[in-house]
Amino acid sequence: MTKSLQRRLRFFVLAVVVVTMLLTARLAWLQIHQYEYYVAKAENNRLRELPITAARGEIRDCNGVVLAKNRPGFAVSLLDLEKAYKDEVIMLLGEILAVSPEEIRSKIAMQQYKSFAPIRIADDVSTEIVARVAEHQIELPGVIIETTPVRVYPEQTLAAHVLGYVGTIQVDQYQNWGKEKGYRISDIVGQTGIESAFEEYLRGKDGAEVVETNHYGQRVRELGTVPPVSGHNLTLTLDARLQRIVEKALADVIAGLQEGGNSQAGKGAVVALDPKSGAIRAMASYPAYNPNTFNKDYLQLMSDPGLPLINKAIAGAYPVGSTFKMIVGTAGLEEGFISPTTRFVCVGRKVYFRGEPPRGCHGGAVHGSSNVVRALQVSCNNFFFELGRIMGIDTIMKYAEGFGLGKPTGLTDVAGEVKGTLLRREEGKPWYPGNVLTAAIGQGHAITPLQLANYGAILANKGTHYRPYLVQTITSPDGKTVFSAEPEVLNQMDVSDTTWQTIHDGMKAVTEPGGTGSSLRTLPVKVAAKTGSAQVSQDDSILPHSLFLGFAPADDPEIALAVIVEHGGLGYQAAVPLARQIFAEYYAEGQVKTMSKNETLPGAF
Repeated sequence: MTKSLQRRLRFFVLAVVVVTMLLTARLAWLQIHQYEYYVAKAENNRLRELPITAARGEIRDCNGVVLAKNRPGFAVSLLDLEKAYKDEVIMLLGEILAVSPEEIRSKIAMQQYKSFAPIRIADDVSTEIVARVAEHQIELPGVIIETTPVRVYPEQTLAAHVLGYVGTIQVDQYQNWGKEKGYRISDIVGQTGIESAFEEYLRGKDGAEVVETNHYGQRVRELGTVPPVSGHNLTLTLDARLQRIVEKALADVIAGLQEGGNSQAGKGAVVALDPKSGAIRAMASYPAYNPNTFNKDYLQLMSDPGLPLINKAIAGAYPVGSTFKMIVGTAGLEEGFISPTTRFVCVGRKVYFRGEPPRGCHGGAVHGSSNVVRALQVSCNNFFFELGRIMGIDTIMKYAEGFGLGKPTGLTDVAGEVKGTLLRREEGKPWYPGNVLTAAIGQGHAITPLQLANYGAILANKGTHYRPYLVQTITSPDGKTVFSAEPEVLNQMDVSDTTWQTIHDGMKAVTEPGGTGSSLRTLPVKVAAKTGSAQVSQDDSILPHSLFLGFAPADDPEIALAVIVEHGGLGYQAAVPLARQIFAEYYAEGQVKTMSKNETLPGAF
């Protein structure tokens, strides 16, 4: 053997000895110093704690009708990311779920820092998908099927804007408050409406189960369980029967207008309040959406010109039109500018201020001599022009605010209420004498349908402004009442009985022959009302909004009703038939013929 070969052999043996010593030392270090770490890691790979999602609390109407509940569903999750995060696994899973691999990777990226929790990939999957995942379990290591509660709304679109909808917690929500409150990035939370406003009550307390898994990341057996606790149940003030009637009437009338050639009509809102408490019995916005299919319909809903995602009952601000005239009449009577017998003469168009254009009643109507009762009955603009002129804007604003206009109603049970605006003097802005005339007939102001209904409730109960509310009771899962709403008075108007009686007489006269709402006279219940037509443009081709405000029964009110149909035309063309259908079906279902869309009342508006 040559010396060169001997040297190479000795070097090779030495290298083997050194490598062996290093490997032995490393193995000894791992066994001695890292023993507990690797035992724990191995145990964690074998034993996993899986969260059990708690069911949300149910939401019911005032009579116990279920408006929101839960059903069992299936979700696809990744339990073992190391095994599942492989191209072939993600490709196959994407094929089964009919989603792109990029979408799956995006969901993993959003959740992977929660290393010990399953990563949710798809919610509420079909039994067919569950079967396919089971069929390919060997090719889908780390992929599991979880059983989770799924939110459902049995009445479909009913009260959708009030109830709201649920969805996966958004990244900003998770960062702003979700993480602090113990939410997981895959949790379902309320996004709008009652579902959002009462999230802390509706949300339950999640449970957990410890399971043993095999090398595919799939459960082998259950070792222990902490059961979840369901969320609290809510009872709303809504009456599902009335809500159903209101939504149907709103859809029927708008469809009738469109069939009759009014292509501008397509949106509207209705609110019904209990004037004795402020409880909201119905709140509808049209068009609506189905919260059961919200995620699937989202892009279509976002592009819909009817703006179905906006609750127009609280977030839509509209000119109040002639429904404002009871405020002006109340102010004039109470401040002594007129008495119940005071008469002004309507002679047609008239100039009220030098340099201002002449003004008059709709369609050139001449109503002759009228007191305030008749002026309300026929909606005489000239009467209220004259009264507004002699009172001034400050007096009108005092009473408008007293009736709750120009500020939020006090509703706190759902978010999104706008306060509206009133036409008033503002420092730094020009004011013209004719502005008071505009204000006196309800133009220049913007109010929500809820404010209109609230104003109607104050008229009905003669001066008491109750805080409107939607949630009557909250009960724990074991049936204990943790909250029960009581009527809350926000303001009491100091108005005489004589004034209230005079205004009520005028509103009752509206539904008598010669009144702008005389089609309501055949109802089985007496209605006190006021119609309105709110001009929205100087362009005559743009139709006005159609309004109705009233309460029934007139002498012992149970419901204050506000109706607004955008571009519905004059009051009698849309809002009155809509209100008539609601009262007819609610008080005597099937007994009163609904006004035909072609039936008109000459001279009414």
